[in-house]
Amino acid sequence: MERDSATLYEIINMSDKYTIEVKSLDVAFVACLLLGDGQYAFQPIGEGVEVPLFLFGGAEEWCKKQFNEEIGDTISRVTNAKAEELAECFDSVLIGAAEDRQAYRDGLELIDDPNKREMWRNRWHDERRSSLNDIGGRAYEMAKRLRTKQSNFVEPAPTQVLRRH
Repeated sequence: MERDSATLYEIINMSDKYTIEVKSLDVAFVACLLLGDGQYAFQPIGEGVEVPLFLFGGAEEWCKKQFNEEIGDTISRVTNAKAEELAECFDSVLIGAAEDRQAYRDGLELIDDPNKREMWRNRWHDERRSSLNDIGGRAYEMAKRLRTKQSNFVEPAPTQVLRRH
């Protein structure tokens, strides 16, 4: 992922602190919806547009205002035409605060073997996760499923709060 052109977001949620890097707002919106089913928000760290919490609705209106299309059209467009960008976005999820990302990258740069790089990511993740809500694990699984073109790539988020349907 080209870090220079990506926006770094904090994933606002009720469990562990996570960050995510995203290249485009439409991908951020879809990733936020798929990771949290409206229960999370993406707050930019620095420049960027916030993807708000959609717990009580508003996603349709926000999507129409930002992208001038229906929510289903945006999700379909991103999951098809920008599938690799979405997978990269999911793979960029990292447990911890923004300042933790450099320490993670420093360790990762020392590893050439792709399998060992994945082991480093998993170890980093498992040692820092305190919640049963495994946002990072779900994100990594969705990235893998997207890349293998599985039609049902979404790993559902657990319901964490009361929701109005």
